[in-house]
Amino acid sequence: MQSTSVLSPIRPVPMNGALPQHQLLARLSWLRWATIAGELLVLAGAHFWLDIALPLAALLGLIGLQALINAATWARMRMVRPAGQGELFMQLLLDLAVLSALLFFSGGATNPFVSFYLPALAAGAATLAWPYAFALALCALAAYSGLVYFYEPLHIHDHGQAMAYHLAGMWINFSISALLITWFVTRIAAAVRSRDGQLAQARERQLQGQRIVALGTQAAGAAHALNTPLSTVAVIAGEMRRDMAGNAALALYEEDLRVVEEQIAVCKAALESMRLDADAEDGRSAALGPWLATLIDGWRLRHPSVLLAADLKQEGLAAGQLQDLSQILLTLLDNAAQAVRERGHDGQVRLSLAVDERASAKAGQKTAIIRVSDNGCGIAPDLLARLGHMPVASGSGGRGIGLMLAFAAAAHMGGRLRLRSAPGEGTAAELQLPVS
Repeated sequence: MQSTSVLSPIRPVPMNGALPQHQLLARLSWLRWATIAGELLVLAGAHFWLDIALPLAALLGLIGLQALINAATWARMRMVRPAGQGELFMQLLLDLAVLSALLFFSGGATNPFVSFYLPALAAGAATLAWPYAFALALCALAAYSGLVYFYEPLHIHDHGQAMAYHLAGMWINFSISALLITWFVTRIAAAVRSRDGQLAQARERQLQGQRIVALGTQAAGAAHALNTPLSTVAVIAGEMRRDMAGNAALALYEEDLRVVEEQIAVCKAALESMRLDADAEDGRSAALGPWLATLIDGWRLRHPSVLLAADLKQEGLAAGQLQDLSQILLTLLDNAAQAVRERGHDGQVRLSLAVDERASAKAGQKTAIIRVSDNGCGIAPDLLARLGHMPVASGSGGRGIGLMLAFAAAAHMGGRLRLRSAPGEGTAAELQLPVS
């Protein structure tokens, strides 16, 4: 088989345990851990290096409270329900409250690290709606104003160095605040750009869907228009077949008549497939086994020289989105036929239908596996890695565009398409899709 589509696996849950809907909480949690680390470093420097008398028990207790809040946030991120604006506001308000208590025990507004309020306000401005962000700013302003009058003063033994210590603290505070704000805002901006990209892709898929609907409408009109003349041609071919039995002159055209009958059968199979697709698009599911049998019959008429063995014993399966499924399977079957032609009469294509019991139990829904395999020459590993993701050159002159369309169709169905191949041993493609 020269080509197929490989559907990339679903991305796993990030290592921090956060579900995708909790990206804001995850960034807030990392911001809080960075703040805790900075507070511990500042506390250690003030106590051991600058010899400033501080109420270590109260300060360490408050930092421990911050760690507990962050641990609770970490556990919260494993819940499915997304965090709302009110929850994010309360998270940031808790940060302001703990920071205010830390400043109360370490000099209040005279503490050079009082502008640690700014990273929390920046996080609120970047993530919250304006009423919540404005309320958070008012709370920070009220806490700052209260710390001007109510605080435990710092006791510095070397009063001559007090101003130098204060300036050094302001420099450290500015550096940490600038880094935290820059990191948080850039991550939020990256998330916004990613979301805009996803929205653009969604709009593109919507436009593609509209174009597909338009093409489907045209195809339905063409099928309706072709049905009557096709039936007329079939009747005439049947009459010619009966007349040929006793007419030596007409017997000369028996081979041509056989070709005409084959092409009529191909057209009828295509119209029947379009009817089944229309039923599926109307919200009705079609029995998967009979639909596959009809698809295979039509494909055999187009490739009479290729041996196709089908195993469709699995019953009781129904599927929708048959137009997408037809596109995927015809691509796989055509590629398999191209691969086995080099082997002549020894070449064989196999198609089977089965139920994946393990995947069905895991997903809580029936999952079918349609397997298309061949005994052709196989696919080189470097080519196998690129199939379905980009155009590729093949020995048959193809460019892999059909594979890219099959990849998109598999993703649209919510299915999973896998490819296995070894040079000289053939290729097997497995399509896993939900059924009813």
